Amino acid sequence: MKKSVKRVLALLLALLMTLGLSTAASAAAPPKKPPQLSSSAAALDQAAPNWTLSITTQPTNTSFEMHMEEPNLSGMVVSVSGGIFTAPTSIAYDTVAGDTAQAQDKILWEFWVGYPDIGWVVGNNTAVLYVWAYQCTDFHVVTTDSGKDYGYFDQELVFEGQTAITVVATPFDLGGAARTLTPDIPSTVTLDDGYYVDVFKFTAPSDGFYSFTSDGGQYGGTFYSQDGDVLMRDTIDPWAELYDADGYFLAWDDDRGGNWNFAIFRQLKQGEVVFLVVGGYAQPQANVTITATRVAATQPVLQLKSNDITVNFHELISLETLLEGTGLEPEDVWIDYDYEYIDYSWWDGGLYGVKHGVSSVTITAPDGSAAQVKITIKYSAAQWLSVILLGGWAWMPFTSVGPFNLLNEIKLLLDYGILNGLLDLFFDWRYGLFYRLLG
Repeated sequence: MKKSVKRVLALLLALLMTLGLSTAASAAAPPKKPPQLSSSAAALDQAAPNWTLSITTQPTNTSFEMHMEEPNLSGMVVSVSGGIFTAPTSIAYDTVAGDTAQAQDKILWEFWVGYPDIGWVVGNNTAVLYVWAYQCTDFHVVTTDSGKDYGYFDQELVFEGQTAITVVATPFDLGGAARTLTPDIPSTVTLDDGYYVDVFKFTAPSDGFYSFTSDGGQYGGTFYSQDGDVLMRDTIDPWAELYDADGYFLAWDDDRGGNWNFAIFRQLKQGEVVFLVVGGYAQPQANVTITATRVAATQPVLQLKSNDITVNFHELISLETLLEGTGLEPEDVWIDYDYEYIDYSWWDGGLYGVKHGVSSVTITAPDGSAAQVKITIKYSAAQWLSVILLGGWAWMPFTSVGPFNLLNEIKLLLDYGILNGLLDLFFDWRYGLFYRLLG
């Protein structure tokens, strides 16, 4: 190796030790909500801190009935800026909300009111309004009808913001409007394109592990040609929430039952009363059935080959390997994990460790059987070297998912440029601080 090259590498390692700079050209996706489709990560990281959101016209009436409906945002106007919005731009909720029709370069908007950490309370609630904007980019053909191509567009995240909003929750008596749900006897709920809900009261006839499921859900969607023509397929998407006799939240689910059906599982004692709040979407109007069933005396155990695994930091945890021998595929199960230690990579299609330590994942099968897997996340020798000597505590979280190669990371940094790496690290830290300050 030439002396000049050695000097460059020595200087590089000194900079790494001093500054702990990022070795990746892009950082993680936004923590609040993973992008639905593809997005430009590098643009996201640099633009996100510059995105601003404010409410210029408050909604006409933000009151809503607890457990029965969402806060009403009609009449609201927000101002957005940053990224592709080079100047403050007014967005009227009534104009863009619910407009999901895709067309080339069109911007689609999403609004959501996040409940406080303590949950909704009767009266005024200081909540958070989240707003996302996605721009239709590349077109993908799915089918051809009458000589015209239909499909969908990739949606690039071009704006994300949040701001405080005050909403008013009114009380609701779950028992007063509840229908009786009898074990093993389906009840019918009619869904439409509004936020319709129905309430069921269920009394456990004996101690046991119970399932609350829907049947009749249907995957659908709307597909588009490149010039904006629409091909409709019906969607039926029920969801449910479970509450105890005092109205305290116990559980919720949307699609765990497959084909957009819900499935909630709960251990109950004889005589215990719970309320199942059922809602959903269907266009056109459609019926689904709701059934409560005693599955077993206690929750069945999902038998895995191993319930204790060790992985390196950022190493992909293969869901196929975890489920080997069960006859289940990753798309068949529901996985719960601690976001502090484990994250999910949409690109790689699996879990990976994001913090040194011990955590666990819980895998639940469609029949309600479950298994808990202990996950020990450790550093490889090269990662320990990076943490101790090269400031890896700062830049390793931004390396790619998979086997860690220090020499390859150094090469990537040299190819990308030290200044660019420093700028990326600055924006990464600024971006994280931005979200922490907003809660």
